[in-house]
Amino acid sequence: NDSMDEIESLENRRRQFMADVSHELRTPLTTIRGIIEGMSNDMISEEEKEKGLGLASNEARRLIRLVNENLDYEKIRSNQIELLKQEIQLVELFEIIKDQLEDTAAERNNQILITAGPDVTLHADYDRLTQILINITKNSIQFTENGQISLRGFTIGEKVIIEIEDTGIGIDPAEIEQIWSRFYKAIVSRTTNPYGEFGLGLSIVKQLVTLHDGIIDVTSKKGHGTKFTITLPK
Repeated sequence: NDSMDEIESLENRRRQFMADVSHELRTPLTTIRGIIEGMSNDMISEEEKEKGLGLASNEARRLIRLVNENLDYEKIRSNQIELLKQEIQLVELFEIIKDQLEDTAAERNNQILITAGPDVTLHADYDRLTQILINITKNSIQFTENGQISLRGFTIGEKVIIEIEDTGIGIDPAEIEQIWSRFYKAIVSRTTNPYGEFGLGLSIVKQLVTLHDGIIDVTSKKGHGTKFTITLPK
């Protein structure tokens, strides 16, 4: 009986996922088509053309990202990812992430704060670690307004601890375990919060941390913020 329930739940999630993906792919495609048609019918003025092309290019990039995320997920799930490990200085990586996400954070009036000594280093896959940290930091930004997102790194023995803590709306205790599931959508529905979705992000994050022989944990207090803690071998 349990397995029937599981199959049904998977099937529902698959349907929901297909609906979400179709929805997410349809929007950029419609935009791109509209711009192309407008240009070929000379319905877009010269000065608007550049803006239109910029928009089409952004939307095309977003499509590629959406498709890649899904392919990525399948690769990670079926253990086809090869980690290319190198020595990484954490504070340097934090700075890069701050640079990349500072504007996004500023739109919601958030600050990104960094704490990590130059001596905090670890052996990890640079691209994948970046992917992990960007996903979580973006997440924190989405659920925080007029607040702070802190990136902290320190060493305890043979382990490196990374904390990403925000002062946002927090996660309901009943939902905490679910955030790792592939199709989890925050219940902060799309209507109240344009960012109310985790999409594939966190399930990919968890898999990538596991591939690094690490563990990831989350604690949260409704209305006070959320803290992700990643423990990785040095």
